[in-house]
Amino acid sequence: MADQQVAVLIDYENVGLHPIRWLLDQVSESGRVVVKRAYGDWSTVGGSQRDELLALGIEPVHLFRTTSSGKNASDLRLAVDAIDLLYQSPVDTFVLVSSDTDFVPLVTKLRAAGKTVIGAGRKATVSRALVTSCDRYYFLDQADSPVDSQGAERPSRQGVEGDSLLVRAVKVAMDDQGRVSGSKLIQTMQRLDPSFDLRVLGHSTFSRYLNASRSEVRVVPSRGQGDMFVELAAPAPGEGANNAMDPNLWAPRIDAAWLRRAPNAGDGIPGSAAASAAAAVLGAPKLSSSPYKTLQRLLDASADLRGGWRRDGAKIIRR
Repeated sequence: MADQQVAVLIDYENVGLHPIRWLLDQVSESGRVVVKRAYGDWSTVGGSQRDELLALGIEPVHLFRTTSSGKNASDLRLAVDAIDLLYQSPVDTFVLVSSDTDFVPLVTKLRAAGKTVIGAGRKATVSRALVTSCDRYYFLDQADSPVDSQGAERPSRQGVEGDSLLVRAVKVAMDDQGRVSGSKLIQTMQRLDPSFDLRVLGHSTFSRYLNASRSEVRVVPSRGQGDMFVELAAPAPGEGANNAMDPNLWAPRIDAAWLRRAPNAGDGIPGSAAASAAAAVLGAPKLSSSPYKTLQRLLDASADLRGGWRRDGAKIIRR
């Protein structure tokens, strides 16, 4: 089956470029990115931003900022290009990078034509109407505001620029169990970095490359003759914001995070939201890549959590 064709259209005037590499990593799993354009008045942008455009392979579309209408021409040009791609190219998925509610009619038009639309923008400025109109929406704040050991957000680039290509690819492609097949992993790595070449790195096979990267990943042999699976290596004791193996350290913080969502007895939290909050406290990209894997294992590991919470199907309920 042929790869899906993806177009990424960035309203630079609205969101900038700061988290774009992180976003490109996320959407790489959707297919082959064939169009990457950023719209803005590039005459006012510093050289470092232009260098970042080139490094990411993004085509800058220059439009002078207009003041008489109250809006710049970037929005209109982005919308025109999207419609042009809809009818003149084989693009299957559109990634619209903007928090502007004015793009809701464009999203509706693209989806009505059978296309998948992924949105991305700042959580503080995006409207709920734009989020719900897309098939999927990424908050760009996720790229630079991980949770620290006290459960509060802190600005950081670690995990975005600091991760190796291998770790980035595993985080993007792994399933709910924290694993990704070897064939899918190497495909994801090549999408993230087309220059990735095993032989240049001195490895004749992908298995040997993974064996040489045991500090970052762990290979799980499949049963029978099928594909191998890869997961992130467990952190060393004490590594990161907290020690994930000690419930006395993480249970109170998870309890506090869940209490913010369900403050009253009988309140429920969707399982996905509860798992995401727990993973953030544990310093894992997903709960399935932590030592506990599932919400039930998490509850089983902590008497304190079990005393205050219970599972009810796909929900966590406050006792």
